[in-house]
Amino acid sequence: MLLVAVRKGDAVAAKKLVQLLAPKAHALAWRMLGDAAAAQDVVQDALIKLLQADHFKGEASITTYFHTIVTRLCLDRLRVLKGSPFLPTEDLDVLEISDDGSTNPQHRLAQSQQAQSVQQALMALVPRQRVALALWAYQDAQATDIARIMGLEVNAVHQLLHRAKINLKHQLGDNHGTRP
Repeated sequence: MLLVAVRKGDAVAAKKLVQLLAPKAHALAWRMLGDAAAAQDVVQDALIKLLQADHFKGEASITTYFHTIVTRLCLDRLRVLKGSPFLPTEDLDVLEISDDGSTNPQHRLAQSQQAQSVQQALMALVPRQRVALALWAYQDAQATDIARIMGLEVNAVHQLLHRAKINLKHQLGDNHGTRP
């Protein structure tokens, strides 16, 4: 197992583990927090927690377990920020996330504006909805995985996703000056 090799000091295994876990975890944390630097901090903290975790038995995949750590660290940060007026301060670099090969500047601008609208709407959701939706939409997590990560029942995840989708649609409608 990769984690065991890392704990034994294998530098090559450590690099592989980071390459396996960090990109998706960073994307998840960024979607939840709206700040790339904060997301990077969370991923680094999560990697440290993963390496120190003695209770990981391999019952879930290492990715699911790691996403659980990242999600909980993000929720902790969001709880601290709850009282402050928090909006993402970064512009979304849509070209890093989905480059369809288009060189049309107008098309890229439209993509960027749409991605910014989605991110702003996502940030307006309550943290639990944001977590569930980010895992489902951006990490391709199934309800069972989300339930395990968030410590919920599968039925509760389905309800949470349903409410999150409705609220996201409402936020997107508000962001575009229309109401659904």
